Amino acid sequence: MAPLTLREFSVYGMFVLMFAAILYGRPPVHAKNFEAAFQGECREDSPCQHLCFDLHDGTFECACKEGFTLSVNGYSCIENSKMKDRINWTNSSIWMENGTSIEDFFDSDDIEKIHSVHTINKGHPESLSHTFDEPHPERNHIQLNLDTLGKDEKKRTHRPISYEHLYDNSAGRSLNSLNVHASEIPSPSKTDNHIDIFQPMNTVVVSTPSVHQIFHSCSDLQCESGGICVSDSKSKHKVRCRCPLQRSGTFCEQAVQAKYPRFREGSYLALPILRDAHKSMQVTLEFRPEANDGLILYSGEKLDLQEDFISITLNKGFIEFRFDCGMGEGILISDQPVVLRSWNTLTIYRDRWDAWMQLNSGSQVQGRSKGLFSRITFRLNLYVGGSPNISLVAERTQAKSSFKGCLRHLAINRQVYDFRPRPKGDAIEGVDIDECSADVCSKVTCLNGGQCVAASPDYGVCLCPLGFIGDQCETAMELIVPLFNGSSYLQYPGLGNTVLSFIELQIVFKPYRPNGVLFYNGYKMDGTGDFISLTLVNGFLEFRFDLGTGVAVIRSEEPLDVGVWHTAFISRTGRDGILEVDEQKRVEGMSPGAFTQLSLPLNMYIGGVHDLRDVARKASITESFTGCIQKVIINGKTLKLVDDALSGINVANCLHSCVEEPCKNGGHCEPRMDYYSCHCHLGYAGNNCEKEVTEMIAEPMFTGASYLHYMDESIVKRIRGNKIDIRFKFRSFGPSGLLLWSGKKEMSTSSDYLALGLHDGYLTFQYNLGSGEVLIVYNSTKLDDGKWHTVRAIRVEQEGSLVVDGGMRATGASPGSLNQLNVNNGLYLGGMDSMVSLSMNKYHSGLVGCLANVTLSTDYHIRLITHATTGINIQPCL
Repeated sequence: MAPLTLREFSVYGMFVLMFAAILYGRPPVHAKNFEAAFQGECREDSPCQHLCFDLHDGTFECACKEGFTLSVNGYSCIENSKMKDRINWTNSSIWMENGTSIEDFFDSDDIEKIHSVHTINKGHPESLSHTFDEPHPERNHIQLNLDTLGKDEKKRTHRPISYEHLYDNSAGRSLNSLNVHASEIPSPSKTDNHIDIFQPMNTVVVSTPSVHQIFHSCSDLQCESGGICVSDSKSKHKVRCRCPLQRSGTFCEQAVQAKYPRFREGSYLALPILRDAHKSMQVTLEFRPEANDGLILYSGEKLDLQEDFISITLNKGFIEFRFDCGMGEGILISDQPVVLRSWNTLTIYRDRWDAWMQLNSGSQVQGRSKGLFSRITFRLNLYVGGSPNISLVAERTQAKSSFKGCLRHLAINRQVYDFRPRPKGDAIEGVDIDECSADVCSKVTCLNGGQCVAASPDYGVCLCPLGFIGDQCETAMELIVPLFNGSSYLQYPGLGNTVLSFIELQIVFKPYRPNGVLFYNGYKMDGTGDFISLTLVNGFLEFRFDLGTGVAVIRSEEPLDVGVWHTAFISRTGRDGILEVDEQKRVEGMSPGAFTQLSLPLNMYIGGVHDLRDVARKASITESFTGCIQKVIINGKTLKLVDDALSGINVANCLHSCVEEPCKNGGHCEPRMDYYSCHCHLGYAGNNCEKEVTEMIAEPMFTGASYLHYMDESIVKRIRGNKIDIRFKFRSFGPSGLLLWSGKKEMSTSSDYLALGLHDGYLTFQYNLGSGEVLIVYNSTKLDDGKWHTVRAIRVEQEGSLVVDGGMRATGASPGSLNQLNVNNGLYLGGMDSMVSLSMNKYHSGLVGCLANVTLSTDYHIRLITHATTGINIQPCL
């Protein structure tokens, strides 16, 4: 299109541009390109490299940030230090702020090459285009007469100036609605109606052709990123850049990620050759046409389609499906026209000679190909939206132009196509493909760090970070029990090499829809390699994993009810997998091949994934989870759903009692399916921690989820070292539970620890000094009878002994040569936090009972409540 001249702009328009430039902080002369503007609006796909300015008359201009100058192509920016080397000496003019000298910027040889010098002349805006043979000797500034803005002085000084869509292309963000008023303009230094807008600057700018000048030949047009200069089909006097897949713009300078591809004249996408479609095929297509004619899809045996082929075209607004099995084509024509600029759904089913077609809610149209052959041979790629050589296929398809419009869904048989390039997507190649949803976020404002994304080609939605919800992420909230809405997820560090041979996972969840991914961790972003997933598929729970040689699919025997809580447990040892759901029968399966290890370096996801297109295809994940997730335990360690998350999107709170914070006095609410329990701090008790415990507790009672923790050095030093002597009395109302533990903050199989506990009613004493474990079992009698029993446990270097109620002594010794206990996590009594993971799956519950008279080293009596650093759920013994 022809560039607009400066004289075609109103003074008001220039004022808006210049004042907005000052607001943004860029030197006005740097941004100068007044003699050319482009039709349209500033958007993310505009050609401007740094800044784009919408003008008042439906046009826009490119500009550069401070320290850069607009280059000769009119859209990119060059550092000022490099500007001189990029001057187009065959068409160069110098625009200067008066008071500067051309010799300040160029040597004598360069000055001879400059055709003209332009200065900014005081009081005469039209003189911006005036040409001088030499720099003007006077120091002049641009001045603007406010009388051009209106006749009434009072109204004029308060006239709002809206400068919409100042777009920063370098950062990919729109700085919308820079609104100023004339009354905010600095007062003039003189008493007249003239305002000095530009201050003198030592600045020089090369005047260059506009980006939207007419390129008559490819010698004038330099395409980037693999683009090819071609003749424009609309005018024999123009050329343009033909851009490869993932590139767009006048010079192919813009990156494009076409999730919903938009086609124009000359566009096409090439997808892989159709497989298993020779006999029968079902095609589902959702498209939004912008013209009544065009080639939508085709494939076949030969380049000219002279033998076997299929094609879908638009002809005068009607859909035509043509197919030939080798002896004559069949033609199906829709019973109604497409709806332009609206989404249309097309379904085609072909079985050998016969075919059926339905457009939108129209009638089903039937047809049949000619001859005896019933199969179609496909040797060409599947071309969508057009063709590399449309004239070659025009005779068979009856389409002489490309499809113009958008495509949001294409499925053939079981293959749903991803229009991104390989390896992430299915596209082999493409030309001139834009993104249909490119501008859907232009009117969406997301707050508090929310990010707008295209939910479809028609509208954008805000993805809210953790702690915020709402259409615009405007509402802050504390996340307690996560609720996932089908576009949500929580992201965590990947499991990496921690589950090479073994993994156990337990998850408590309540689904609201019968489909969605609960848990996923993979190996590669291109959908290949190892992965593990837990997904709802039509109500059934599927546990899948791939060790690199094939996928194991383990499926629950019965579907799960929606709207109720479920508990699922999965485990994998080598190639063997197990799935248990609620009270259903255990289901087992095995992965094929010889590989036995699972490597998961990518991030782990709960409740959804960042992009469904980036997961392993063999996981068959089609949508994110909709519902609540209450608990996740991986290899005995409870995942802190909020605190452990790296990030999360669109996660709200589930309708649960814990969200109402029922626990008083700082108590912690733990969800338990539809119910909850409160973990009370020391000094408080009751179902909701509402009772204050005032009496001294000499004999504390533990509930199985209770503990006392001691970090005092006088206690810890009597635990670690080369010996220990512990005496206490206890009573237990349950057969199993941890009584005493001392270990490290991060435990491994070789970590030092010491433990006393009950297993099936028998007391055990076990420890590891770094060279191996010893387990000493007092099996003379069971001790879960609710009566008080006295215990003494002694360790001297590697030797240990255990005595109960003054009876026989049980002894043992740890292997190896190490004899010191090195621990750093204090002493726990009655249980501990993160019990399963810290005890390495040795204990799953604390003591259900009471402790008293705990003595270390024969003389140090622990005041169980007073000496405790922390404690949870402690009450007086019954």
